[in-house]
Amino acid sequence: MRLKVAAFLALAAGFWLPHVQAGVNVGSTRVVYQSKEKEANLSLSNSGEDGVPYLVQSWVSPYDNKDDSADEFIITPPLFRLDAKAQNILRIIATNVKSLPTDKESLFLLNVKAIPAKSAEQSSQNVLQIALKTTIKLFYRPAGLQGSLPEAVEKLQWRAEGGKLTVQNPSGYNVVVSDLLINNTASKGMPEVIKPGSTVATAIALKNSDTLELSYINEYGSTVKAAPVTPH
Repeated sequence: MRLKVAAFLALAAGFWLPHVQAGVNVGSTRVVYQSKEKEANLSLSNSGEDGVPYLVQSWVSPYDNKDDSADEFIITPPLFRLDAKAQNILRIIATNVKSLPTDKESLFLLNVKAIPAKSAEQSSQNVLQIALKTTIKLFYRPAGLQGSLPEAVEKLQWRAEGGKLTVQNPSGYNVVVSDLLINNTASKGMPEVIKPGSTVATAIALKNSDTLELSYINEYGSTVKAAPVTPH
């Protein structure tokens, strides 16, 4: 799935003009950085739909602190011009990961911001340009991590405690939740990610006789339905 990550709004003569879709696309919805590799890559392209170049800036931030930057990684090039119909590759390089756990994944966010240049037509106008930022998940996966993501989903422990749903993830993998059905009815209140080694208590009503069906996002950004389970 390719995500459009930038757009701009034009303001002229005191009113809003129709906004134009930008053409910068991110080649993936997530990046899995295998610790045994020297780097991970992410492709970017400018489709050229609006015929203008973009200034592209990229950085990594902690998952739980989106406004900060992560010291564990650098991205090269961090800032560059992407011309219409051009492509480029972001190289994500681990530089300070010795303190990260070796028995479970670490989760970060990879941010891509694109700022459009003025077209020839806009250069003579009073134009306000707004960059949009796309953020995708960056998983740092240590080399010694046992098992797999599907196995981690199978090992999730679902319990009804005090009439509410509690789920425990004993694995070393981050389980990204897409949807949860309880007795074929969609439930709200699940976290976006069930982190490794965590126990999540929710406000979702649950009985031991209920049937749960989890849909999760795999490493390729696809939604996968897990086998139905009952609390235990």
